[in-house]
Amino acid sequence: MKENLLIYKKRNMNKMEQKVENSIKKTKEGFEKSFLEGNLYDRQTQDRNHLNKIMECLHIKSGDRILDLGTGSGYLAFEIAQKYPDSMVIGLDIVENALKKNREQAKTLDLNNISFVSYGGVEIPFDSSYFDIVVTRYTLHHFPQIEESFREISRILKNNGKFFLADPTPNYDDNERFVDAYMQMKKDGHIKYYTKEEFKYLACQVDMKLIDDFETSITF
Repeated sequence: MKENLLIYKKRNMNKMEQKVENSIKKTKEGFEKSFLEGNLYDRQTQDRNHLNKIMECLHIKSGDRILDLGTGSGYLAFEIAQKYPDSMVIGLDIVENALKKNREQAKTLDLNNISFVSYGGVEIPFDSSYFDIVVTRYTLHHFPQIEESFREISRILKNNGKFFLADPTPNYDDNERFVDAYMQMKKDGHIKYYTKEEFKYLACQVDMKLIDDFETSITF
């Protein structure tokens, strides 16, 4: 019985790993397509007022190391790098084609304080306590191992480092999660939208506490 139980656990773990890999692959393929569409994706996701609000609350200091997790087209990363030339900004994403374009844009803008790195979608390829700030915008609903992602974010943050996230939240009247089901039809690896309470719980598990928050409205 013990041997059978051990074999069962191993097979179950492999299935879970395969599920995660498939989810990351879907997300990658979906966003490769979205970024090729260019202006359409930008119109859907970019909002100057929203970006200004984010920049106001980050309180970046000279010399800060900042990771833009799920940087995509570098919308937030470029803004930070240009506004804070004494900072070091790294954009991390699974979509290599977008990162290639971002590197070209950084050269065009003559930005020496920004770089773009590819990764596998779960483990973040940086040393522990490396960053002062981690930011992420409109990405966490695609992460297939959200608990592990929070552990990784906590690991790479310095003591007293800050984590800023912006992500759509489910409608509190949507008890059947219709919006999540609809978003999953896009086949871009959408997992689920999280409530503020769910994010607070995830953060609490890795010794983070909420210090500030605000809400905005978005329209698709």
